[in-house]
Amino acid sequence: MGRRAMHGRQAALVMMLAGLWACGGEDAVTREGFGGEVVQALCARAERCGEYAHASACEEDMRRWGRDAYLGLGTRYDESLRNGQLRFDEGAARRCLDSIRGGSCDTPALSDDSWRFGIEYDATCRVLVASASSESCQSNLECGEQGYCGHVSENACAGVCQARGTEGSVIPQRTPCEPGLVLVGLPWTCLRPLEEGASCVVQEAGGASSLPCAEGLWCDRNGYKTCKRVGSEGDICENQGYYPCGPSLVCSDNKCVRHAKEGSACTAPTRDGTTGLHVDVCQRELFCDANPDDLGLCRPRREERQECRLDSECAEGLLCKDARLEVGRLGVCVKAVAPGEACDYENLICPQGHACAVTESGLLCLPIAREGEPCGRLSSTCDTGSRCVGQRCISIEAALCQ
Repeated sequence: MGRRAMHGRQAALVMMLAGLWACGGEDAVTREGFGGEVVQALCARAERCGEYAHASACEEDMRRWGRDAYLGLGTRYDESLRNGQLRFDEGAARRCLDSIRGGSCDTPALSDDSWRFGIEYDATCRVLVASASSESCQSNLECGEQGYCGHVSENACAGVCQARGTEGSVIPQRTPCEPGLVLVGLPWTCLRPLEEGASCVVQEAGGASSLPCAEGLWCDRNGYKTCKRVGSEGDICENQGYYPCGPSLVCSDNKCVRHAKEGSACTAPTRDGTTGLHVDVCQRELFCDANPDDLGLCRPRREERQECRLDSECAEGLLCKDARLEVGRLGVCVKAVAPGEACDYENLICPQGHACAVTESGLLCLPIAREGEPCGRLSSTCDTGSRCVGQRCISIEAALCQ
């Protein structure tokens, strides 16, 4: 009898653990902690895909860049959440995190919309749900997937939900298109991104221009003028604009390869002509110590006061000061300008997630705020898609209307 009872308890425990595993076995996702969990998911994926050797190094980098705040929801929706126009969906947040963490290494971890507008605009991360009765609005999300928050003088510039542009529609101003469409050219037109093999170059009065290709494709503007798939491991490559490699890969000696591990042979970083950045083949917490035209090894990034040639050779939070490669002079790794400190546009560079902004106290490094978040001359500066009006970042459309 006692043995049967023991087996019964064991069976119940197994069923309970199985249920927890099926539900993820994790604490509920909170709105306040969502950005930090996004960083953890991104870094778990980066380690699995070989971009970083250790997720902890990735998390340290991302927190120094302010990605936990940038990819979180901040305070921009507080009022809409309080008055019921929006609701935070914990289940959708957990599915979003699972999708990021377990996604294929051959696809981007986040969409372009996530980086431009916020992770809440990613199709797999619809963590904010609008009430069905919303007409007035403060953000696009309050209008659902088929609408956007427009500001017109006829309504005293207050936000009113309006329909997004449909496929092929020409719109008078730069307003959002329906999901799955992108805004292209002048006049502004909503188009569906082109599939592989489709012609992506058009001739206009001002010359040739490119049309957008679907995710995972690029426009071969200078060659076949069609949409092509980004390079897989072993494919030929050149740079980010011409024969680029897919996510989690890097172009080395004109071939798409995985990031090299510590101690692996490597070649000196090359400058990507389309982005202006130096591309290092080593995992992201490492750098290649090779001189130009020589082989070197992937090593841990330099610490403060150690010699360097490029910023990428220094640990996160440090910059390479006074290096002049053209005359063979090495620099030294020094601390980057901290938030709130004086900056300029040449030597005193702000850390990622911050901008060198004009304030009453001169140029200072201030955090970049998204639309709907507080702003001010000594607190934060708005991103490129919004303007600071009344100590709050509002859309350019709303600012122009006023």
